[in-house]
Amino acid sequence: MIYPEKDKRFERVLQLFVHYQLKKQFYRIYIDMEEVENNKPALFIANHSSWWDSLISFYVNRVLLKHDSYAMMSEEGMKSFPFFKKIGAFSVNQASPKHIMKSLLYARELLREKKGVWIFPQGKEEHLEKRPLQFSDGPSFIMLKEKGVQAIPIAYYYSFRHDQRPELFIKVGKRIEVNTETSRSELTHKLEQAVTTELDSIKSKLVSEDLSTFDVFMTGRKTLSEWLTWWKEKVKR
Repeated sequence: MIYPEKDKRFERVLQLFVHYQLKKQFYRIYIDMEEVENNKPALFIANHSSWWDSLISFYVNRVLLKHDSYAMMSEEGMKSFPFFKKIGAFSVNQASPKHIMKSLLYARELLREKKGVWIFPQGKEEHLEKRPLQFSDGPSFIMLKEKGVQAIPIAYYYSFRHDQRPELFIKVGKRIEVNTETSRSELTHKLEQAVTTELDSIKSKLVSEDLSTFDVFMTGRKTLSEWLTWWKEKVKR
């Protein structure tokens, strides 16, 4: 297992780099966020449809959530991008039940210290519109063992709309807490359904052009269309 080796200086540098890249690659990023209690241990449960998800999670946590957070990441991914351990990533090898259990136990240790742990329960990148999401039981196993942990459902929805570059819509949902009588499979279904509901809600709002619940989190650089419009107006003068 690969353990995290957080480096505060590296985190600051990476935050600046990700900020630059997000402004370069996205037209706008929107967010609709429920309150998150930073003094409680939290499992951040998100869908996984893009390479961007891990870096966006890191950035959103640094800028908005401000939770002392770690993230479970595939062993293959960490070997390909070892810098992730410097921002709190630890590995999981899904081919090894023993390794999975070791990673889950480590996540429990972090939560006992009131840290945040990010998990993508789909286990790999899947198409944004794939249903069901097919969450693993890892998060529910942790929650049933560690009482008082809040699960925060997070939906990432990428969309091309009216502009040259894509937009990202983020929903940080209402926290979910454990009912002691809930089974692992029931809790897994509940977590999966919470993220699915948020994804489908975002999709419905985009189709109807209703962004009233969202705030603009970041505006990217001007697009070619905007530059041409600006030039056209300048020439008219």
